[in-house]
Amino acid sequence: MKFLKIAIISLLIVSCITKKKATQNTEESVAISTVLDKDAYQKEDGAHLVLTFRNTGINPVSISNLIVEIKNISKPNAVWTKIVISENNNKLKSGAIKTFNEELFQQIPKYFENDAYGVYLSYELNDKLITKEYHTFFRVINEEELTVFEIETEKINGVPIFKLDGGMSAEYIVEKSAENLTSGISHSWKVNTPGSGPNHVLATPNYLEKSVNKTVDFYNETFGEDTEIETVLISAGFPSIPYISSALKAPVLPLHFLVSVNTVKEIKTILETANDKGIASYATLSHDPSVPYAVSWIKLLELPKEYKDFIKQHKVKNIVILGATGTNGGETKAKQLLYNDDIKGEYADRSIYIMYPGTSPDDVKTLNDKIVDLKDFKQEDDFIQIADWESGINQKQLTNFTKDAKSVDDSIDVSTITAVDLGRLYALGGYSTLAFMHKNKDKFDGVKGVIFNPYLIAHPTIEAKKGFVPLLYWQLVGANYTVYNMENDLFKAINHFYPKTNLKKLKLWLNSTRNFGAVWSANNLKKELAKKGFTNIIDNNYEVDEVWDLSDSVESPSELLFKEVNNSYGFENLKKWNNSLKPLTIEDVKELSKIFGGFEVKLNINNH
Repeated sequence: MKFLKIAIISLLIVSCITKKKATQNTEESVAISTVLDKDAYQKEDGAHLVLTFRNTGINPVSISNLIVEIKNISKPNAVWTKIVISENNNKLKSGAIKTFNEELFQQIPKYFENDAYGVYLSYELNDKLITKEYHTFFRVINEEELTVFEIETEKINGVPIFKLDGGMSAEYIVEKSAENLTSGISHSWKVNTPGSGPNHVLATPNYLEKSVNKTVDFYNETFGEDTEIETVLISAGFPSIPYISSALKAPVLPLHFLVSVNTVKEIKTILETANDKGIASYATLSHDPSVPYAVSWIKLLELPKEYKDFIKQHKVKNIVILGATGTNGGETKAKQLLYNDDIKGEYADRSIYIMYPGTSPDDVKTLNDKIVDLKDFKQEDDFIQIADWESGINQKQLTNFTKDAKSVDDSIDVSTITAVDLGRLYALGGYSTLAFMHKNKDKFDGVKGVIFNPYLIAHPTIEAKKGFVPLLYWQLVGANYTVYNMENDLFKAINHFYPKTNLKKLKLWLNSTRNFGAVWSANNLKKELAKKGFTNIIDNNYEVDEVWDLSDSVESPSELLFKEVNNSYGFENLKKWNNSLKPLTIEDVKELSKIFGGFEVKLNINNH
């Protein structure tokens, strides 16, 4: 990444801006804007800063001995780097502005580690000394590190191969939407180490804006900027979403994105930056065993302008909003951070919730180890229950998303699919696949098998073409529970749509990989299935990750599926077949809710 010196006028457009009042005294009040030319730097880059002081009070003020102090906030005991900006006495009348345009570094110092660096100000305001006042942060990275998720598109013989790098379930559903609607193929995501989780997306102040733009730009590049899209989903990334997307032939706009951090300050700055730019949002912050950092879901509270423009540009007629509304089970136990007295009410703009997967001493220790400044911020005394941090949606989001969609065009039909119990939304993946197959029964030859897909792996179009219906499960639950769901839920759904199916003869594909479920999950399922008399098992190679990499001499599930399709009916025929299928409507999904229960579908919501 090469550094380009950018004119001041550009700085105001592309950079990270933070604003802070130095004092609440209305007679002596200063607003400060802190503008960096970039939010992430490599070692060869220079760094520029524009500081603007505006006297918002009644009386004149003087600002002197202005110093910028830089500190590695990822490391609690890091040293400070001081940069003197002005020793002069700068006097400002009421309403006056003073700007300092400074080169912080000709080159980022070689001793700066790849971490987050806080920008602090020390100065004298009249006779009051302000010291080490935090304003924003920037990041030092290498060329391999990510500050927003990426989806690389490769074409082999004209077939699009989508390769997600960074993010997790929400970013995954963007990639899978592309696979569904182009009849291409994708892996799950690149891994940070073999058998582990995804590569980290490291925090920068404008993280949320970048993620929203990345989503919209990727879809426009993949589908075409002027392509009409009948239906769009707005959702978190639980495992059934790729199947619902496939059945409704609808891309998904994520309602949140995942970022890796070491500090509360990073999340606070992301929210300040986004909300100051009109992207209403809040955050949940905790730890995840699959990544070494703390992680945060940055959650939209309203549809950003980029989403509304996308809806308008593609002449969307139907919007379906999905999520789990329950506040028990899953990851729902939280304490709100009390860092700003102006943040009031549940799910307020800029609010931050610390999630407690458990309340044991080990859990609390892990939070404090991974969030190095957590102890510097006050939390609520008592635990509260909020919407699940990965799969949940709250009423404020449901109301605002509906209103915002209708504001684009009042003729747009807005519907919702919600469930108190997330498990019922998992099951909807199987229900929607079966209903989709049955609606297009002249194009399918019945149900041939059940594919056991752990979190988080899916190839909806190719699986359906093969006659496989998904049983979606979380790999850390007992195999007996997963098999129970197959016999007592999915089999009933198969019988409803295909009553002549011989359930005992169905192929059972244990679609685990090293990074999803692994061999132990598959073996546990195999033992449990054997107890029930099921022996028609399809195994994977459980020593490989679901990662597309043709250079590693092993074949992942996505690579094997590509070879299978390419060597049989071909991707061009797959695309023609897929395009010929009639999508489910939201009315069809409403009918599924009546038949199987446990989730609610509201049609054509009008917020007037």
